[in-house]
Amino acid sequence: MIRDINVTSVNTVLGTFRCFPFPENEKTKSDLRRELRTLVDALHGVERVSSASQAKKLASCLNEVLKTLPGPITVQKLSRIDDKSFNSEVLEVLVQCLSSVVRVLISSWPLFKNEITSLFTVEESFEVSQETLAVMCGFLRNETNEVPLNALASILTDYVKSDAVLTAIIDCSSVKFDDVSEQYKQQNEWESYVQLLVTLPERIANKLEKNTPKNFSHENYSYNLIFHIIRSMDYMAESSYAQNIQYDISYLSFFVSKVIINYNMSGNSDAIFKFIDALIAWSTNETDTMFIRRKLIQKVFFHLNRQAIDFISLTLLHRSPIDYTKTEQAILHVLGDNFDQNKDWKEILTYRIPLYIQPKDYKDTTLPENLIYYLSTTKDSKVLTELVLKLSRVWSDVKHSNVTNITHHMYTSQLLILAIRYCVIIHIENKENWSLNELKTVLYKGMSKHLDVMSQQFRCIGMATIEIILKLLADLDDTDKAAENLSFDYKEMGPSCVEIHNQLKELTHKCIIDVKRKIQKDFKPKTMDLKGILDLIAMKVIDEHHRPVHNNTIMTCAVKSPEQTKEIVKTIISVKLDALDKSKTLSEDLDSDDDLQPYDMSNDIAIADKNRPAYVRDLIELIAEAKDAEIFETAVESAEELITKQLKNEDHKLATELLDLFIHLDAKFHVDDFDSIKFNTAVAILCSHPTVCAEHICKEIHTDVGRYSIATKIFMLDVFSEAANRIADVRPQNEPKLVKPDVVNQEEENVSAEEIIRRRLIQKTRCFHSKRPHPFAKAKRNQFAAVADSFFYPLVGGFGIRQLSLSHQNQKQDIDNILLFKYLSVIGNIILASKNCPKCPSYCWDVVQMILYLRYTPDPKIQSCVIAMLASVIIALPQSILRSEFAKPMSELQAWLEDMIRLDITSRLNSPASETAIFAAQVISLLENNLGDVGLFED
Repeated sequence: MIRDINVTSVNTVLGTFRCFPFPENEKTKSDLRRELRTLVDALHGVERVSSASQAKKLASCLNEVLKTLPGPITVQKLSRIDDKSFNSEVLEVLVQCLSSVVRVLISSWPLFKNEITSLFTVEESFEVSQETLAVMCGFLRNETNEVPLNALASILTDYVKSDAVLTAIIDCSSVKFDDVSEQYKQQNEWESYVQLLVTLPERIANKLEKNTPKNFSHENYSYNLIFHIIRSMDYMAESSYAQNIQYDISYLSFFVSKVIINYNMSGNSDAIFKFIDALIAWSTNETDTMFIRRKLIQKVFFHLNRQAIDFISLTLLHRSPIDYTKTEQAILHVLGDNFDQNKDWKEILTYRIPLYIQPKDYKDTTLPENLIYYLSTTKDSKVLTELVLKLSRVWSDVKHSNVTNITHHMYTSQLLILAIRYCVIIHIENKENWSLNELKTVLYKGMSKHLDVMSQQFRCIGMATIEIILKLLADLDDTDKAAENLSFDYKEMGPSCVEIHNQLKELTHKCIIDVKRKIQKDFKPKTMDLKGILDLIAMKVIDEHHRPVHNNTIMTCAVKSPEQTKEIVKTIISVKLDALDKSKTLSEDLDSDDDLQPYDMSNDIAIADKNRPAYVRDLIELIAEAKDAEIFETAVESAEELITKQLKNEDHKLATELLDLFIHLDAKFHVDDFDSIKFNTAVAILCSHPTVCAEHICKEIHTDVGRYSIATKIFMLDVFSEAANRIADVRPQNEPKLVKPDVVNQEEENVSAEEIIRRRLIQKTRCFHSKRPHPFAKAKRNQFAAVADSFFYPLVGGFGIRQLSLSHQNQKQDIDNILLFKYLSVIGNIILASKNCPKCPSYCWDVVQMILYLRYTPDPKIQSCVIAMLASVIIALPQSILRSEFAKPMSELQAWLEDMIRLDITSRLNSPASETAIFAAQVISLLENNLGDVGLFED
């Protein structure tokens, strides 16, 4: 049977199949099973290669196995003419052998590299390819050591580039099943295999992270998969033509669907573009297998799943060229009758693309032309007329929210004009009547709405569209005289409007089914260079060190005549001599110190960039265990940027670890502006996971006396307060200058009391830098509302019976009450940050109770902090709530403030308490302004 097949007739276009019609010394299945079992026994009980004699023994076993393994895949095996070397028993032993090799030999990589790679790239059948990939992915998932991971990545690279994938596709598609249960089992196994194969880049990247080989980048890897798909389709077409072999295309379509979904989600994959171009070229190039290739391509698209169709349909409509000299276009050859046979294609082409697509450039009309042309070729005669009504309703639905979207409205108008043009031609040719009453009613209503739009371009689109459509409809209904009288002057509207009218008008001449269509004299149809496309895909897959090297000089001389070659040689020699003379002249003119040529450092990479961490998880180890100044400095300086970009996606446990690290971090080595970097990094950590980190830092603030110093707790409070400000976005762009309380600022005489007090409160909070807009510049949503509970209650309530602010032990330790001042000011700042939050009144009520308790403290500085908290409450609360729910406590606190001022005037004038009295007077003014003249404080 081997001699009967025509091997040369089924070679693929890419020329990558190796055909061996008469293999010599082929081992039997029993020999292969025996050698595999011998290798398994040799590896049994061995943890790793530990001696030269052991390595020699294993090498001998590996070589014997390789001798019995089947060679490269042949056309005879793919066509099921030759028997396979693996049955179920041999395959079971092979899986045991592969597992033992990975367990024992991979840790000694690159020892036995070539032998192991050959063992894992056997080109035999779908079952062999599936089991091989499953073994590697299983070990990859559980492996943590770097050496085995790199080894597995290298083996997987060779596996993906081998014909094992191609063999799996062809072999799986060739199986015929009599039992439905066996077919379902095969489909499940195929889906699992494809899932592993398509997601390999993510699996490798999760383990190797920044050390992931470039072959597993999305761009490079997608070319590998597309390479196998194209070769599979090429082989199927050739073998079907030469041997009439039938294939189940659903397996290949499932593979294509997975590739499209995983690698073309953003719609800009070059590999997918080249894949589509190759399919279009196959369907349009006139060859012996053209019709078979068309049918194969149409079946592949028919079996795609809904999501893949959704992604690929736009690319297909965009890239299919239009040839106005032919009646059948490339889009019809590629899709065939899928519209009539597949409901997903029908829904996407008649609903999603016409109504919900946002085109990038309305000047390119390829998509609308291909779409309307293809719909006109379907068996359903009502498709275009129904689409015309849908588009007309969308076109006439003019709202203020969409008048700025010129591109989408132009796209809708283009589709509407083309669809009506095709409908008119179809009804004229078939001599059918088309009821236009409903359509014209919708269009006239839309025209009136367009004329009321202020946007000139939008109005121009409506005017041009209705004018063109009515003239097109006049071919069917000449009783409507509106088309004859309707004519707009677009020149007065400007050149852009003239261009819009011309573009819409040209569409009427681009109806492919119109035999009287006008074809431009300089029109040249776009052709697809199939050979160039296939060569480009192949070059993307071939490793760089295996690519052919072209010497331009040699290639040029090889095609020249002898006289031309002599001239080229003379030119080269003269250039060399001139360069030699110049170098001699320069060497004579230069001093001895100038003989040294400067080293080109333009492409050098700074040491700091080499040591810069790429992942936020590396920071803890690099900073905590840094033994080098450059490593420490680089890690600290890059910490804030890494945390801002990556920490939100990490676990909250890592955030708390980093927060503890930076709160207690000391400058092991000198770093410029270390305190500022430390502070901003800690704030960034807290902002990334505010709920967990806020509760964690409050626990640290409320710990017992002696665990942390006063300075550390003050730093925690500063970080806590600044994080609240950043989340709430309350920082002004330009911070006001600090104003001493006992000095009257002349610039503040015309500023409201509320603004003065707000500035004073913000000045009490430590701030290193800020670039946020003024809080009262515009209305905005307070993002602090979602995490306000985690900031307020742990800070005020604490986590135990010993509280920081009123603890007797704390007062003993902190003689000057510095920590208490900071604590109270941070509470006031949290109240300011929670302004406009739903639970702000609840927070303010708790703070008011604290103010009522602390108001009679004898210390003037504590009194000033209490007054600041009161001012925060007044500013944060809406006037309606302040007048109703807080009337009684505010009346009591106003009386307290007035007594404080009165006592200061009589007995403590020019004393340290005078600053507090001045502040109290300002807060009284603020309180009266917010409450208004409601008689709450009358005697």
